Amino acid sequence: MMDALHFLTAASLLCVAAAPPPLLLVFVNELMTWPDAQSFCRQNFLDLVTVSSMEDMMLLTDMVDLDAMVYNSSDFKHRAWIGLSEDLNSWRWSISDPNFYRDGEAAFRNWNVGEPNNYLGAESCGVMTHFGGFADVECVRLMKPICCDVQGHDASFVFIDQPMSWPAAQSFCRQHHTDLASVRSSSESEQMKGLVQSAGEKAAWIGLYRNTWLWADGSNVTFSHWRPPGPNGSVESCAASALSDGGVWENLLCSRLLPFFCCDVPGSKQVVKVKLVKSSSLDLGDPAVLADLLQQFEQKLKKDSRVEGDVKLRWIDQSDGRIFHQDE
Repeated sequence: MMDALHFLTAASLLCVAAAPPPLLLVFVNELMTWPDAQSFCRQNFLDLVTVSSMEDMMLLTDMVDLDAMVYNSSDFKHRAWIGLSEDLNSWRWSISDPNFYRDGEAAFRNWNVGEPNNYLGAESCGVMTHFGGFADVECVRLMKPICCDVQGHDASFVFIDQPMSWPAAQSFCRQHHTDLASVRSSSESEQMKGLVQSAGEKAAWIGLYRNTWLWADGSNVTFSHWRPPGPNGSVESCAASALSDGGVWENLLCSRLLPFFCCDVPGSKQVVKVKLVKSSSLDLGDPAVLADLLQQFEQKLKKDSRVEGDVKLRWIDQSDGRIFHQDE
Protein backbone atom coordinates (compact mmCIF):
# COMPACT_ATOMS: atom_id res chain seq x y z
CA MET A 1 0.00 0.00 0.00
CA MET A 2 1.17 3.54 -0.75
CA ASP A 3 2.07 5.79 2.15
CA ALA A 4 -1.42 6.33 3.51
CA LEU A 5 -0.47 9.56 5.24
CA HIS A 6 -0.36 11.22 1.84
CA PHE A 7 -3.73 10.30 0.41
CA LEU A 8 -6.33 9.69 3.09
CA THR A 9 -9.05 12.03 4.19
CA ALA A 10 -11.21 12.06 7.30
CA ALA A 11 -10.95 12.70 10.98
CA SER A 12 -10.65 9.98 13.56
CA LEU A 13 -9.42 9.19 17.04
CA LEU A 14 -6.34 7.06 17.61
CA CYS A 15 -5.39 5.71 21.01
CA VAL A 16 -1.64 5.51 21.68
CA ALA A 17 -0.31 3.50 24.59
CA ALA A 18 3.43 3.48 25.25
CA ALA A 19 4.40 1.10 28.02
CA PRO A 20 6.28 -2.10 28.79
CA PRO A 21 4.51 -5.34 29.74
CA PRO A 22 3.08 -6.94 31.81
CA LEU A 23 -0.61 -6.16 31.48
CA LEU A 24 -2.68 -5.36 34.51
CA LEU A 25 -5.77 -7.58 34.82
CA VAL A 26 -9.07 -6.23 36.15
CA PHE A 27 -12.23 -8.21 36.93
CA VAL A 28 -15.43 -6.15 36.64
CA ASN A 29 -18.25 -7.82 38.55
CA GLU A 30 -21.08 -6.06 36.71
CA LEU A 31 -23.49 -7.49 34.13
CA MET A 32 -22.99 -6.16 30.60
CA THR A 33 -23.28 -7.32 27.02
CA TRP A 34 -19.98 -8.04 25.24
CA PRO A 35 -20.07 -4.76 23.23
CA ASP A 36 -20.89 -2.75 26.37
CA ALA A 37 -18.14 -4.53 28.29
CA GLN A 38 -15.66 -3.65 25.56
CA SER A 39 -16.76 0.00 25.62
CA PHE A 40 -16.38 0.07 29.42
CA CYS A 41 -12.89 -1.44 29.25
CA ARG A 42 -11.79 0.96 26.51
CA GLN A 43 -13.09 3.99 28.37
CA ASN A 44 -11.63 3.05 31.75
CA PHE A 45 -8.68 0.79 30.97
CA LEU A 46 -7.10 -0.47 27.74
CA ASP A 47 -9.46 -3.16 26.39
CA LEU A 48 -11.14 -6.46 27.12
CA VAL A 49 -8.51 -8.99 28.13
CA THR A 50 -6.38 -10.96 25.67
CA VAL A 51 -5.42 -14.47 26.85
CA SER A 52 -2.11 -15.63 25.39
CA SER A 53 -1.32 -18.73 27.46
CA MET A 54 -2.61 -21.16 30.04
CA GLU A 55 -0.71 -19.14 32.63
CA ASP A 56 -2.82 -16.10 31.69
CA MET A 57 -5.95 -18.20 31.96
CA MET A 58 -5.01 -19.41 35.43
CA LEU A 59 -4.36 -15.84 36.56
CA LEU A 60 -7.90 -14.94 35.57
CA THR A 61 -9.52 -17.91 37.30
CA ASP A 62 -7.47 -17.40 40.47
CA MET A 63 -8.40 -13.73 40.87
CA VAL A 64 -12.18 -14.27 41.04
CA ASP A 65 -14.33 -15.28 44.02
CA LEU A 66 -16.87 -17.55 42.33
CA ASP A 67 -19.40 -17.18 45.16
CA ALA A 68 -19.41 -13.41 44.70
CA MET A 69 -19.86 -13.42 40.92
CA VAL A 70 -23.07 -11.81 39.68
CA TYR A 71 -25.28 -13.56 37.11
CA ASN A 72 -28.81 -13.28 35.74
CA SER A 73 -29.27 -16.89 34.64
CA SER A 74 -28.17 -20.05 36.42
CA ASP A 75 -27.36 -21.54 32.99
CA PHE A 76 -24.56 -19.00 32.64
CA LYS A 77 -23.35 -18.80 36.22
CA HIS A 78 -19.60 -18.31 36.71
CA ARG A 79 -19.11 -17.08 33.12
CA ALA A 80 -17.20 -13.90 32.30
CA TRP A 81 -16.50 -12.18 28.99
CA ILE A 82 -13.00 -12.17 27.57
CA GLY A 83 -11.82 -10.11 24.60
CA LEU A 84 -12.40 -12.75 21.93
CA SER A 85 -15.08 -12.36 19.27
CA GLU A 86 -15.90 -13.29 15.71
CA ASP A 87 -16.72 -10.52 13.24
CA LEU A 88 -19.50 -12.00 11.13
CA ASN A 89 -19.58 -8.92 8.88
CA SER A 90 -15.87 -8.55 8.07
CA TRP A 91 -16.09 -9.91 4.52
CA ARG A 92 -13.35 -8.61 2.21
CA TRP A 93 -11.49 -9.58 -0.97
CA SER A 94 -8.16 -11.37 -1.21
CA ILE A 95 -6.95 -8.56 -3.49
CA SER A 96 -6.51 -5.68 -1.04
CA ASP A 97 -4.90 -3.13 -3.40
CA PRO A 98 -7.27 -0.10 -3.22
CA ASN A 99 -6.27 0.99 -6.74
CA PHE A 100 -7.95 -2.15 -8.12
CA TYR A 101 -11.37 -0.93 -6.96
CA ARG A 102 -13.35 2.10 -8.05
CA ASP A 103 -15.91 3.69 -5.75
CA GLY A 104 -18.10 1.03 -4.15
CA GLU A 105 -16.55 -1.90 -6.02
CA ALA A 106 -14.71 -3.36 -3.00
CA ALA A 107 -18.04 -3.49 -1.17
CA PHE A 108 -19.94 -5.29 -3.98
CA ARG A 109 -21.78 -8.35 -2.62
CA ASN A 110 -24.22 -10.65 -4.38
CA TRP A 111 -25.24 -13.12 -1.68
CA ASN A 112 -27.76 -15.83 -2.45
CA VAL A 113 -30.96 -15.68 -0.40
CA GLY A 114 -30.21 -16.83 3.15
CA GLU A 115 -26.47 -16.29 2.78
CA PRO A 116 -24.11 -15.82 4.49
CA ASN A 117 -25.43 -18.07 7.25
CA ASN A 118 -22.21 -19.32 8.94
CA TYR A 119 -23.72 -22.80 9.24
CA LEU A 120 -22.59 -24.50 12.47
CA GLY A 121 -20.33 -21.51 13.11
CA ALA A 122 -17.71 -22.74 10.66
CA GLU A 123 -18.14 -20.88 7.36
CA SER A 124 -15.76 -18.01 6.62
CA CYS A 125 -14.81 -18.39 2.93
CA GLY A 126 -16.83 -17.40 -0.12
CA VAL A 127 -17.86 -19.20 -3.31
CA MET A 128 -19.60 -18.26 -6.54
CA THR A 129 -22.54 -20.65 -7.01
CA HIS A 130 -24.04 -21.84 -10.29
CA PHE A 131 -27.08 -19.70 -9.39
CA GLY A 132 -24.88 -16.63 -9.87
CA GLY A 133 -24.71 -15.54 -6.24
CA PHE A 134 -22.28 -15.86 -3.33
CA ALA A 135 -22.43 -18.32 -0.44
CA ASP A 136 -20.24 -18.90 2.60
CA VAL A 137 -18.75 -22.36 3.18
CA GLU A 138 -16.04 -23.98 5.31
CA CYS A 139 -12.58 -22.95 4.12
CA VAL A 140 -11.29 -26.55 4.34
CA ARG A 141 -13.71 -27.87 1.72
CA LEU A 142 -12.17 -29.02 -1.54
CA MET A 143 -13.52 -26.95 -4.42
CA LYS A 144 -12.23 -25.64 -7.73
CA PRO A 145 -11.18 -21.96 -7.75
CA ILE A 146 -11.53 -19.03 -10.11
CA CYS A 147 -8.27 -17.08 -10.39
CA CYS A 148 -7.81 -13.69 -11.99
CA ASP A 149 -5.09 -11.91 -13.96
CA VAL A 150 -4.99 -8.17 -13.32
CA GLN A 151 -3.69 -5.41 -15.55
CA GLY A 152 -4.37 -2.02 -13.99
CA HIS A 153 -8.10 -1.91 -13.35
CA ASP A 154 -8.86 -4.70 -15.84
CA ALA A 155 -9.18 -8.34 -14.82
CA SER A 156 -9.61 -11.61 -16.70
CA PHE A 157 -10.85 -14.79 -15.03
CA VAL A 158 -9.52 -18.34 -15.23
CA PHE A 159 -11.35 -21.43 -13.97
CA ILE A 160 -8.92 -23.96 -12.41
CA ASP A 161 -10.01 -27.58 -12.84
CA GLN A 162 -8.40 -28.78 -9.62
CA PRO A 163 -10.14 -29.14 -6.22
CA MET A 164 -8.39 -27.55 -3.23
CA SER A 165 -9.12 -25.73 0.04
CA TRP A 166 -9.60 -21.95 0.04
CA PRO A 167 -6.13 -21.23 1.52
CA ALA A 168 -4.55 -23.57 -1.03
CA ALA A 169 -6.56 -21.89 -3.80
CA GLN A 170 -5.33 -18.47 -2.70
CA SER A 171 -1.72 -19.70 -2.74
CA PHE A 172 -2.17 -21.34 -6.15
CA CYS A 173 -3.75 -18.26 -7.72
CA ARG A 174 -1.08 -15.95 -6.29
CA GLN A 175 1.67 -18.23 -7.61
CA HIS A 176 0.30 -18.77 -11.12
CA HIS A 177 -1.92 -15.71 -11.64
CA THR A 178 -2.57 -12.50 -9.70
CA ASP A 179 -4.93 -13.77 -7.00
CA LEU A 180 -8.29 -15.40 -6.36
CA ALA A 181 -10.98 -13.54 -8.25
CA SER A 182 -12.65 -10.44 -6.85
CA VAL A 183 -16.21 -9.74 -8.01
CA ARG A 184 -16.63 -5.99 -8.36
CA SER A 185 -19.88 -5.69 -10.33
CA SER A 186 -22.93 -7.50 -11.66
CA SER A 187 -21.24 -7.97 -15.04
CA GLU A 188 -18.24 -9.70 -13.45
CA SER A 189 -20.62 -11.80 -11.38
CA GLU A 190 -22.30 -12.94 -14.61
CA GLN A 191 -18.90 -13.81 -16.14
CA MET A 192 -17.97 -16.04 -13.22
CA LYS A 193 -21.43 -17.59 -13.06
CA GLY A 194 -20.86 -18.65 -16.69
CA LEU A 195 -17.50 -20.22 -15.80
CA VAL A 196 -19.05 -22.24 -12.96
CA GLN A 197 -21.97 -23.42 -15.11
CA SER A 198 -19.73 -24.29 -18.08
CA ALA A 199 -17.57 -26.44 -15.81
CA GLY A 200 -20.64 -28.27 -14.52
CA GLU A 201 -19.83 -27.30 -10.92
CA LYS A 202 -22.24 -26.23 -8.21
CA ALA A 203 -19.80 -23.64 -6.83
CA ALA A 204 -16.22 -22.41 -7.11
CA TRP A 205 -13.89 -20.50 -4.80
CA ILE A 206 -13.61 -16.73 -5.22
CA GLY A 207 -11.44 -14.33 -3.21
CA LEU A 208 -14.09 -13.51 -0.60
CA TYR A 209 -13.31 -14.28 3.04
CA ARG A 210 -13.79 -12.85 6.52
CA ASN A 211 -11.97 -12.71 9.81
CA THR A 212 -12.76 -15.54 12.17
CA TRP A 213 -11.98 -15.27 15.89
CA LEU A 214 -9.79 -12.31 16.86
CA TRP A 215 -8.88 -10.61 20.10
CA ALA A 216 -10.32 -7.17 20.85
CA ASP A 217 -6.91 -5.58 20.23
CA GLY A 218 -6.91 -7.04 16.70
CA SER A 219 -4.35 -9.77 17.37
CA ASN A 220 -4.71 -13.32 16.06
CA VAL A 221 -5.50 -16.28 18.30
CA THR A 222 -2.25 -18.11 19.12
CA PHE A 223 -3.53 -19.90 22.24
CA SER A 224 -6.85 -21.75 22.36
CA HIS A 225 -8.86 -23.02 25.33
CA TRP A 226 -12.24 -23.83 23.76
CA ARG A 227 -14.57 -26.36 25.31
CA PRO A 228 -14.53 -29.34 22.86
CA PRO A 229 -15.37 -29.49 20.02
CA GLY A 230 -14.83 -25.73 19.75
CA PRO A 231 -17.06 -22.77 18.89
CA ASN A 232 -20.39 -23.67 17.31
CA GLY A 233 -23.54 -21.92 16.20
CA SER A 234 -24.08 -19.33 13.52
CA VAL A 235 -24.71 -16.25 15.69
CA GLU A 236 -22.98 -16.96 19.02
CA SER A 237 -19.95 -14.86 18.18
CA CYS A 238 -18.55 -13.66 21.51
CA ALA A 239 -16.38 -15.69 23.90
CA ALA A 240 -16.80 -16.17 27.64
CA SER A 241 -14.67 -18.08 30.13
CA ALA A 242 -16.35 -20.72 32.34
CA LEU A 243 -14.38 -19.98 35.51
CA SER A 244 -15.75 -22.93 37.50
CA ASP A 245 -14.56 -25.32 34.78
CA GLY A 246 -10.90 -24.45 34.37
CA GLY A 247 -11.73 -21.29 32.47
CA VAL A 248 -12.67 -23.09 29.24
CA TRP A 249 -14.03 -20.80 26.53
CA GLU A 250 -17.58 -20.93 25.22
CA ASN A 251 -19.13 -18.95 22.38
CA LEU A 252 -22.31 -17.17 23.41
CA LEU A 253 -24.70 -14.55 22.09
CA CYS A 254 -22.98 -11.18 22.45
CA SER A 255 -26.20 -9.79 23.96
CA ARG A 256 -25.97 -11.97 27.07
CA LEU A 257 -25.29 -10.16 30.34
CA LEU A 258 -22.08 -11.30 32.04
CA PRO A 259 -19.28 -9.86 34.19
CA PHE A 260 -15.98 -9.43 32.37
CA PHE A 261 -12.21 -9.00 32.43
CA CYS A 262 -10.43 -5.83 31.34
CA CYS A 263 -6.72 -5.29 30.92
CA ASP A 264 -4.55 -2.21 31.24
CA VAL A 265 -0.88 -1.26 30.95
CA PRO A 266 1.19 0.47 33.65
CA GLY A 267 2.15 3.25 31.29
CA SER A 268 0.81 6.36 29.65
CA LYS A 269 -2.07 6.62 27.18
CA GLN A 270 -2.86 9.41 24.76
CA VAL A 271 -5.81 10.01 22.48
CA VAL A 272 -4.77 11.60 19.20
CA LYS A 273 -7.16 13.05 16.62
CA VAL A 274 -5.96 12.18 13.13
CA LYS A 275 -6.96 14.28 10.14
CA LEU A 276 -6.08 12.82 6.75
CA VAL A 277 -6.35 13.98 3.15
CA LYS A 278 -7.88 11.68 0.53
CA SER A 279 -7.04 11.30 -3.13
CA SER A 280 -7.77 7.58 -3.40
CA SER A 281 -10.67 5.12 -3.44
CA LEU A 282 -9.32 3.50 -0.27
CA ASP A 283 -12.16 1.99 1.78
CA LEU A 284 -11.83 3.41 5.30
CA GLY A 285 -14.44 0.93 6.53
CA ASP A 286 -12.29 -2.07 5.55
CA PRO A 287 -10.69 -3.66 8.67
CA ALA A 288 -7.64 -4.66 6.60
CA VAL A 289 -7.11 -1.04 5.53
CA LEU A 290 -7.46 0.20 9.12
CA ALA A 291 -4.98 -2.41 10.35
CA ASP A 292 -2.51 -1.39 7.65
CA LEU A 293 -2.84 2.26 8.70
CA LEU A 294 -2.13 1.39 12.33
CA GLN A 295 0.98 -0.48 11.26
CA GLN A 296 2.20 2.54 9.32
CA PHE A 297 1.58 4.87 12.26
CA GLU A 298 3.36 2.49 14.65
CA GLN A 299 6.40 2.35 12.38
CA LYS A 300 6.56 6.14 12.22
CA LEU A 301 6.21 6.52 16.00
CA LYS A 302 8.90 3.91 16.68
CA LYS A 303 11.30 5.92 14.50
CA ASP A 304 10.49 9.08 16.48
CA SER A 305 13.22 9.58 19.07
CA ARG A 306 10.77 11.45 21.31
CA VAL A 307 8.65 8.32 21.85
CA GLU A 308 10.05 5.94 24.46
CA GLY A 309 9.17 2.30 25.07
CA ASP A 310 6.84 0.06 23.13
CA VAL A 311 3.95 1.60 21.20
CA LYS A 312 0.48 0.07 20.90
CA LEU A 313 -2.17 1.73 18.74
CA ARG A 314 -5.88 1.14 18.31
CA TRP A 315 -8.75 3.02 16.70
CA ILE A 316 -11.49 4.40 18.94
CA ASP A 317 -15.06 3.99 17.73
CA GLN A 318 -17.05 7.19 17.98
CA SER A 319 -20.57 7.49 19.40
CA ASP A 320 -22.20 6.29 16.17
CA GLY A 321 -19.93 3.25 15.92
CA ARG A 322 -17.88 4.70 13.06
CA ILE A 323 -14.17 5.50 13.15
CA PHE A 324 -13.89 8.09 10.36
CA HIS A 325 -16.10 11.01 9.43
CA GLN A 326 -15.84 13.02 6.24
CA ASP A 327 -15.23 16.71 6.82
CA GLU A 328 -17.70 19.02 5.12
